[in-house]
Amino acid sequence: MHLIIYISDYTGEDKEIGRDLIKIHKSSAQNNPDLDITGVLFYHNRNFLQALEGKQEHLEELMTTLEKDSRHTRITRLVDTEIPRRGFPDWQMDVFNLDADAVLNRRDLAVYEEMFSTQCAMDAPVFINMLKSLYENVELYKIALK
Repeated sequence: MHLIIYISDYTGEDKEIGRDLIKIHKSSAQNNPDLDITGVLFYHNRNFLQALEGKQEHLEELMTTLEKDSRHTRITRLVDTEIPRRGFPDWQMDVFNLDADAVLNRRDLAVYEEMFSTQCAMDAPVFINMLKSLYENVELYKIALK
């Protein structure tokens, strides 16, 4: 089992993100089960953050497709590793449009990934729970940056 977590910039118009997220979700729901890919997609402040799980060759095929998707630019892999088990076994690419007031950015996510990779084995639920905690608690977010 393999895990890829990436961030990318959204290239569309702000007013179109709702429609684009629906299209992405429908496409994922249609294509990913055949490839046995699970995961989750977050959108925040013109960025996508996505966790993908499955066989490495299937994930690489999907990443190639995403790199050609005109809705994405600057795709940056934060995590690309083998994992012992799925963190999202029942998630068929659920989509979350996070509030624009949430405090997340590309630099900070790279710092979080480095922190986790040096202190513990990367585990999708741990990483996502950390993001949710930071999203819900701005004071915790500020402490993590110090």
